[in-house]
This record gives sequence, C-alpha cells and structure tokens, in this order.
Amino acid sequence: MTEPEHRTGTVRSGDVDVFYRAFGERGKNGEAPIIILHGSSYFDSRDWIEVAAKLAVDREVVAYDHRGFGESSWSASKDYSLDAFLGDILALSDHFDWDKPIVLGHSMSGRLVIFFAANFPEHLSKLILVDSAFGKGNPGSTNISFGNPPMMFASVEEAMAKFADRANPPRYSVDRARAEHALKKVDGGYMLKRDPDYVNTQSQAPGAPPPKLADLDMWEELHKVSCPILFVRGTQSDRQKPDIVERVDREFPDASVAWIESQHDVARLAPDALVAAVRGFVA
Repeated sequence: MTEPEHRTGTVRSGDVDVFYRAFGERGKNGEAPIIILHGSSYFDSRDWIEVAAKLAVDREVVAYDHRGFGESSWSASKDYSLDAFLGDILALSDHFDWDKPIVLGHSMSGRLVIFFAANFPEHLSKLILVDSAFGKGNPGSTNISFGNPPMMFASVEEAMAKFADRANPPRYSVDRARAEHALKKVDGGYMLKRDPDYVNTQSQAPGAPPPKLADLDMWEELHKVSCPILFVRGTQSDRQKPDIVERVDREFPDASVAWIESQHDVARLAPDALVAAVRGFVA
C-alpha cells in the first residue's frame, strides 16, 4: 500500500537529531496541531503514518522517533533522561513555531506526556493518552544502565518470532515489511533500530549535572495536569488493569474516556476508531 504523502526531516535537540514525519498544513481556523509520541516496544513514527495522515485533514500533525529509536540518532552521552525526552518535544514545537499543540502519547509515551503536561503546562492545549499502562518505571525513575549489547537476531524471521507469541504482539512481529524497517543489518545478523541504552537516565557526558526531573511519581504528576485529558483504552489490551482503570475513573472524573475494540497496538488494529475518538475530543 502506498504511504500517505508527508514530509520528513530532523530537528537538533541536545546531542541528537530527532527524525520527524509531518502531515497536513497549518489549520486555517486556528486548529491546534498534534504531536504524536510512539511507545517503547519496538515502535516508531512509521507505525503512526496512517493515523497521522487522517488526523491532518484540517491541521498539521507531526509524529517523530524518540531519541535512540528508529531514524533518530542515538545520544552520544547516553542521555535518555526525562529532561532530554521532554526537551525533544519542546524542540519540535519550536521548530514548527507552535505555541500550544495537542500532545498524544501511546504506551510508555503516555507516561512521558503526563510529565510533559505537568511540568510544561504552557506548552500544550490538550493531552491524549493512548492505551498507556500507569505506574512507576522508565520514564520518570532514575536508572543508570549503559554499555548494554544490542538485541541481535540471525534473520528477520527470527526477530519476528521472538515477540510473535505475546498477548499483544508488536507490529513488526506480524508484518515482515514492517520488521525490515525496524531492523538494521549489521555484522552477525540484524539488530533493532533502538539504542540498547535507552533506559539510561543520566547523561554520561563529563561533568554532566543530574537531570532536573527524576524519580517523579506518575500519579502525583497526573494530578498536576490542568489541560483537558482523553484516555483511550483498548478493550483487549493487557495494559488496562482493572484496578488502574478504576483509580483513573475515580480520581479524574472530568477526563474524557474512549474505549476502542483493540489490543495494545491501537494505531494498527483500530485506526479509524482511534481517529474518530481523537477528532471528537479535539473538535
């Protein structure tokens, strides 16, 4: 299938070049642009092309690869701190001259954009959390881990099989063409296009100060968010634990909620339903 037309480019942020895909044009009636952040389980902006294109009929939409993922460069200093991840969002907004975009985060990035909304409330207008499992863990906690070996596979088929038996398998495990884009051919086989040190939260540059944002509690940060919130949930997803769903509904009764017939990879399995939910929320 031919990919929807879009523009690609990079933005310098700290010590990385952040790769982005841009769709549509600036809204004629002041429609807020949308920034889409992918999850960590072998996803990147490629998985959001269809959804981004459909959302861009009346506004500009950008999906990008996190630092250390996909076509974005790896951090030379291994800076995958919360400060760095959130700084990348600000760098993209500044590049496109956006004031207060709508920010959408899937999976791990659901937590990431909660931290963004709580600490940079003047830099977004609405928050969308797509099938994110809540709780502590990267991002938000301190974790020093670098020098890790890449995850290697002898073949594309072996890489696909590694994760195909998961309850909610990543897209590349069921789509060979997608797997070919997710992998890089190197000596000895194939590796994921993902820095194996992406969980390291302290820059290893000489004399680098500790990050300003560290060891944050996701629930405390969520209570600081002042903009409208949409929770998108997959009815068949293993991320939607009943106790967490009940707590969110109890503590955030004013938030919007959309249940979608889908597993965790909502953008692949239910793109039209996801687009409808988002468009209804941002209208």
